[in-house]
This record gives sequence, C-alpha cells and structure tokens, in this order.
Amino acid sequence: MPAAQHEQQMELIQPATTESQIRPARVIAPLLAAGLTYACSQTTIVPALPEIQRATHSSPSAGAWVVTGFFVSSAALTVIAGRLGDLFGKRRVLLAILALFGVGAAVSAVFGGSIAAVIAGRVVMGAAGGVFPLAYALIGDWLPRDRAAFGMGLISSMYGLGGAVGLPLGGLIADRFGHRGLFLLTVLMTAVAIALVAALVPRGHVPSKGRIDWLGAILLAIGLGTPLIAISRGASWGWSAPPTLACFAIGVVALVALFVVEARVRSPLIHLPTMGLRNVWVANAVAFLVTFGQSMSFVLVPQLAQLPVGTGLGAGVLESGMYLLPASITTLVTGPLIGGLIPRLGVRFPLVAGPITTVIGLALLGLGGPDPVTLLIGSALVGIGGGAAFAVFPVLIEDAVPAERRGAANGVNTIMRHVSMALSAQVGAAVLVAATPLGHSYPSGSAFTTDFLVGAVIAALALAVVPAVARRVVQATA
Repeated sequence: MPAAQHEQQMELIQPATTESQIRPARVIAPLLAAGLTYACSQTTIVPALPEIQRATHSSPSAGAWVVTGFFVSSAALTVIAGRLGDLFGKRRVLLAILALFGVGAAVSAVFGGSIAAVIAGRVVMGAAGGVFPLAYALIGDWLPRDRAAFGMGLISSMYGLGGAVGLPLGGLIADRFGHRGLFLLTVLMTAVAIALVAALVPRGHVPSKGRIDWLGAILLAIGLGTPLIAISRGASWGWSAPPTLACFAIGVVALVALFVVEARVRSPLIHLPTMGLRNVWVANAVAFLVTFGQSMSFVLVPQLAQLPVGTGLGAGVLESGMYLLPASITTLVTGPLIGGLIPRLGVRFPLVAGPITTVIGLALLGLGGPDPVTLLIGSALVGIGGGAAFAVFPVLIEDAVPAERRGAANGVNTIMRHVSMALSAQVGAAVLVAATPLGHSYPSGSAFTTDFLVGAVIAALALAVVPAVARRVVQATA
C-alpha cells in the first residue's frame, strides 16, 4: 500500500480510534458556552429595543431591523457555516464564526450611537447561526452514540435556557448600562466561549472532498433572506404592499433556482439526497412544527404577563421574563435526560412525548387565562416538550448522515427552526393586532387564547409525521 494512501486512511479513522479516550465534558462544556452565548443574543436584544431607539434617535421601523437583520443573516449563513465545517474542520470554522460574532457585538457597542452601525453589527453577529449545527456535528464526531445523545440533548437545551434567561437579562442590563453594556457583555461571553473551545475541543478533522458551492450559497441567502424580511416587516409595510409581495416573489424564485442548481452541481451546498433520507426529513418537519408552538409560548407569555390586570398580570419587564424561567429549567433538565435515554428507549419516544407535552402546555396557557400558576405550569410543560423534541433531532441526523455531511444537515435543521420562529412570531402578532379594539393600546385576552391554541394545533401536526421515522439507522461513519 502506498505511504500516502496509508496516511490518508489513518487520518480518516482518527476520530473513531480516539473517541473512547476523550472525556465527554472536554467536548460538551465549551460547546455549551458557545451555544448559550448565541442563544442569549437572540432574545436579550428584545427588551433593549426601546433603549436603542432612544439612544440612536431612530424610528421603531428602523429599530426593528436590529432583530430582522440578525435573523436574516443567521438563517442564510447557518448552512454555509455547516458546510464550511464539513470541508475545512468543524472546530476551526466554529472558532471563526465565534470571532465574527464577537466582532459584530464590538461594532454595535463601540458605534452604538448610530442605528446603522448597530444593525450592521447584528448582521455580522448572525454569522454565528452555525454554532449549533457545528456543535452537534463535533459531538457526533468525538463521542460514542450513547454519550453523544446525552451531549446533544444538553446542547439543545441551550435554546430554551438562552431564550428564557435572555429576556430578563436583556432588560436588566439595558436599564442599568444601556444597550452598549448589553453588547459589551456579549463580547465578554464570546471571548470566554472562544477560549474554552480553543483550549478543550480536540483537534482533528475528517477531510471531505469538494468545494464551496458559492452559487448555491447566494441563492440560499436570497431565498431565505427575502421572505424573512417580508415576514418581519409585513405588518408595517402591509401584507399586500409591493415591497412585501416582491420579497416573497424573489424568495420563491431563488429557492426554485436553488433546487435546480443543487441537483446539478458536483459539490452542492445542500445535498438533496441527504435531505430526502427518511429520518432527516422527519427531523426537519417535526422541528418546524414543534418550534412553531414553542415560539408562541416564548413570545406571548411575557406579553400577557405585562398587560394590565384584568387582561394580564400587570408585571414589569423583569418580572414578566421570570414566567419563562420554568421553561428554561425544564428544558435544561429534559434535554440531556432524554438524550441519555435515547439509546435505551429509541428515537420514537421523544418524537411523540415532545409534541404531546408541548400541546398540553399550550392548551393550558390558552384555556387557563392570565393566572400566575397557569402561566408557570404551562410554561414548564412547553419546556419539557421542547427539551424532549430538540434532543432527538441531532441524533436522527447523526444516525442517518455520513460524518462529512453532518454539519450542513444540522444546519438545515437549524434553519427550519429559525423560519418557524419567524412565522410563529408574525402569526401571533397578527392575531393580537386584529383583536385590538379601535382606540385601545392592547388586545383582548381572547386573542392570546387564540394564539396559544393555534400553536397547539400546529405542534400537534408533528404527531402525523412521527410514524415515518426509522427506529435506528446504521450507516458507515468515519
């Protein structure tokens, strides 16, 4: 056997021969820090928006782009980051996008007096959307399946923890230190995450042949970015306004072109046969449906708590965020617990338990009214459902997808969540606006009931997809 061929084979089997020597905490702990840093940034900005508008003398419409720009950038770059990780090394790319994330936060902090600079910084921060898919792929590469499932569940729980902690933390920091202080905190958290990843995550890369599909990347960015812009700005532009319709039309054309291109290029950004694998499309479909219901809870519970007594609970910003604390706790506990049980119970149990528990929690929130105990229990149940469901998605993908495509496959799954979150937020807002009586500043309580029940119905649809899942797919990994 030629020496070069022997060396290549030895490199390909390196992760498999060393995974038993890697302590799980060495891989999982730094990835938890990276995931929490990104997840917090998705929600800490929300209570700080009024402060940003005041400090930059900008309109609410301009301030909304601080959130919109981040989500559009994140959705468009998530799969690209995953594919770059498959080609050039997941650890290396993870460090690079965390560095970009920190630079974006620093720009928003240093030049925080300009709304354009804040938006630009948030757009750069969106590059870190690849943190979660890269983290899942790294865990799958370095840990055995049983430990990897536990780690993936723990990483998934950062979504819920970051979302729940981010709202009250953002309000607290913005009140005391302004929005610049919020971005400086993000810079500090990012520096810690980079240091941990660089010091602890093992080196080693299973090489993947191919190149970057730049045309596919451009089409993906346009295909996801323009509809998300329309969804985020439709309420202010008008849903039938020319800019809104143009964004939707451009997005549809770009996505159609993307499928045509990806079916023909040699090294596609999104490998269509992989997306057609049974467990992969099941994971993506269930992720979209369950996330829709989950987002209804995270967005609406704080709003309902802040409304005046009678319609809501009359809580302040910080207090209202605490009503999401049960969701963060139950997600944090359920994610790794279910992940640890997957090797024994299989993948169908969390795929059924997650949507069912989410539906029960949303139904309780919708039918229970603005009662503190109801909000706490309903939020806790939704957190359990999310922890169970989100823990199994990366396991399904790891079982079905070869190591050299896991980063991109997990990236698509993450995008499904982002798109679902954007749709859920806009559907919920549209219902609230429609139910706001003329001359009043807040909607009637029945609007929240409608929103929660809509979320429950959408989440329940995931149960129709579950029977298609394969219990276990054994495929050749590196």
